[in-house]
Amino acid sequence: MPEKRVVRSKDERKAELQKKIEYHKECIKSLEAKIKAIDNPKTPVRSKGVRRILAEAKLTDDEAAQALGFSNAEEMKKKLLAAAEKKSK
Repeated sequence: MPEKRVVRSKDERKAELQKKIEYHKECIKSLEAKIKAIDNPKTPVRSKGVRRILAEAKLTDDEAAQALGFSNAEEMKKKLLAAAEKKSK
């Protein structure tokens, strides 16, 4: 003998769909929190220092100065020292 179908009311179907909507809203909130965590990491990102970059690239002081737009290493040194002195005042 075949089983009879259970017919649910509109309210029951709406309640079931509402549960699904709430579940997915929570999932979306969780995913948005993960996106924020990626954009604002708890630990700071360490970047390479200038000395380390120069050492890895095996650049001379004059090559580094020219890459930064100075004519030679002495000019770069003078401007960097002047900027450091100005900042310390």
